[in-house]
Amino acid sequence: NSRRSDGSSGRKLLRVLLAFDAARPTWTVADLAAHVGVPLSSAYRYITLLREEGLVEPAPGNDSLYRLGARATAVGRAAADTDTDLLNATRSHLQALRDATDESAILMRRAGDSVVCIDRAESRHPVRLQIELGQVMPTHVGSAGRILLAALPAERRTLYLTDVLPTLADDRQVDALMPEALDRIVDTGWTESFDEFDEGVWGCAAAITDATGVVAAIGTAGPVYRFDEPARWAAIAAVRSAADGASNSLRAASELSS
Repeated sequence: NSRRSDGSSGRKLLRVLLAFDAARPTWTVADLAAHVGVPLSSAYRYITLLREEGLVEPAPGNDSLYRLGARATAVGRAAADTDTDLLNATRSHLQALRDATDESAILMRRAGDSVVCIDRAESRHPVRLQIELGQVMPTHVGSAGRILLAALPAERRTLYLTDVLPTLADDRQVDALMPEALDRIVDTGWTESFDEFDEGVWGCAAAITDATGVVAAIGTAGPVYRFDEPARWAAIAAVRSAADGASNSLRAASELSS
């Protein structure tokens, strides 16, 4: 029981740390407690621990607000450095995809059993898909996530779905996660989604590969009312072209550096 309690506390501590992002860089302890769902006393304890490790610090001029500390910034830079080659190889293709579809384009990679947005090119439309850099999402939600889920080794994929499938009530989402559906993604290299990331949103994504296999997914999404059938097929073609271009650029960069 104590081991389970320690694991739960550790998870809540991480949720406190991960609450700090570009959308909300500063928090009060009371707001963090409400956001994470812990007593105020626990939130103060978590903040104290994070302060001691240099991961958070008081915001300048307001001791009741906290922001990420220098050590968290260093961790973020180290994480960004691991994606440098991928980002350099894909950025022009990501921007070209945004320009071709006039919708937001995103670049996602795996992060354990989740996926994380590591780059984006935002649509100029006032109503658009909004995903923050560093935003973490479940692997089974959305077209980009399913690209990366489908690419997992069969045993790991099955283990992940064993936990996830019983929690899903939407038959269409369950069908999209069946082995034959995921195998079809592996064969074609792309997929689409309706109403998964958010209600009224259509999206599609395709696999970016290097010599080792699938390393990321590039995609686009936007309000479904802007995507009639011809627009969807045009976007799918643009996404697949961007994925091919990014894969070729990634391989070329790898050959130059070897």
